[in-house]
Amino acid sequence: MTFQLYDPEKLDQLALRLLDLASIVRQMACRSREAGLSEFALHEKKALEWCSKLEHWARKTRADLEIKILRQRAAELARLASQAEAE
Repeated sequence: MTFQLYDPEKLDQLALRLLDLASIVRQMACRSREAGLSEFALHEKKALEWCSKLEHWARKTRADLEIKILRQRAAELARLASQAEAE
């Protein structure tokens, strides 16, 4: 597993890709309603497993981001405090 650096733009691109997938599934739901289909068989086990892993990944990644933001804020506050003491 390799970490890649993501800026806000790249995060947006990932989010849009995930939204595109969600849109495909929503289109399928609409099309099946329009066609009057009451059921449609699909292989769900793998998709549900991937969704579960993505949810776990997203929550962990969000927590990691929040920790990084807090550390950055703490470092900035420490820097400002040091400046204030030096004056």
